[in-house]
Amino acid sequence: TRTGKTTSRAIPTVLAAPGAVLATSNKRDLVDGTRGVREAAGQVWVFDPQGVATEPETWWWNPLSYVTSDVKARTLADHFASGTREPGDKADAFFEPSAKDLLAAYLLAAALDNRPITDVYRWIADGRDRTPATVLAQRGYELMAAQVDAELGAPDKQKQGVYGSARKMISCLTLRSVEPWVNANGPGDARPQFSPEFFVRAGGSLYLLSKEGPGSAGPLVTALTVAVIEAAEEFAAVSPGGRLRTPLVVVLDEAANVCRYSELPAKYSHWGSRGVLPTTILQSWSQGVDVWGESGMKKLWSAANVRVYGGGASEAGFLKDLSELIGDHDVMMGTTSTSSGGGGGSHTSYSGHLQRQRILEPADLAALPPGRAVVMASGARPVLVEPIPWWLGPRKAEVDASLDRFDPGRRKQP
Repeated sequence: TRTGKTTSRAIPTVLAAPGAVLATSNKRDLVDGTRGVREAAGQVWVFDPQGVATEPETWWWNPLSYVTSDVKARTLADHFASGTREPGDKADAFFEPSAKDLLAAYLLAAALDNRPITDVYRWIADGRDRTPATVLAQRGYELMAAQVDAELGAPDKQKQGVYGSARKMISCLTLRSVEPWVNANGPGDARPQFSPEFFVRAGGSLYLLSKEGPGSAGPLVTALTVAVIEAAEEFAAVSPGGRLRTPLVVVLDEAANVCRYSELPAKYSHWGSRGVLPTTILQSWSQGVDVWGESGMKKLWSAANVRVYGGGASEAGFLKDLSELIGDHDVMMGTTSTSSGGGGGSHTSYSGHLQRQRILEPADLAALPPGRAVVMASGARPVLVEPIPWWLGPRKAEVDASLDRFDPGRRKQP
């Protein structure tokens, strides 16, 4: 926290992107500082359903456009489930799996019937409507239809638990500010509809903003992030060498707060092989553990080609592991002795030996001064660096101009 994650990591990464950029955040500074610069690279889209940057809803995205199969429906349901679970909480072993299956069935039914995603909440809140089961059965998904019927006819206590859990997962859809971002404003809506497939081909910049806490639009941020990356993977599959010609840069700032993608550790390495370059920024190791678990966080850390520690941590276990990774160095230790010689003289002798010492102890890492970071890149020894914030970089004037246009504290009045 407060170590320059946005100013010296997120903003410079966005500025350096050679092609399309996707960036998430829970604050507006990343958007304000880079959107003016990124306009030269293509259209700028800002998804802001909770008013983080007070962006008007001049475009919309239909989450159900992602649901092209039962598998995609289950993936979208998982985004809603993981995005609404409180950090550190474990999933309910009985109700959550059933609620996710039910939500996936309702999402698929709504997509097949060309309905708005808000109808899914209405169905779940009602708890009696058989429309989803009817739609699924008519489209050949008999087993999913039977599953919906089974939940509709379950004993009251079980039904309340399953439907209550499913309702909690999609609670963000009840926010009045969210609806215009995910639904068309009637049949005559002239606003453009965002297409992940078009975006990864045309380029541009997509900023996804959300607040954390109850009612967060984080599940929608996660869903749109994954939709774009999967569209990029599909485009890469038909590109030379199975990679994007120009990489898609993904900056997941505040990932544990607004983009809790449960499969992120497993996907990290694969994305790189497709030309999708992710950067995940966390406030602490334990924040990542809350979202992905200890093994998942270790997997994410190991899958990254470059790992950066910017200081400020007080987690003894993490700092100890980091200290061991940085390693030891050899220090020459010597002793000097003086002895009396014949005739009243003296003789001085020196002996030395090498002794291994830890380069940075955990206490040294905890007290890492501001403006320093440890970088560990694959195939290289750890390096102590001085991160360069954007105002000391070559594009300071461009970022300043962007802030003058978009930052409310600096915006120049016409």
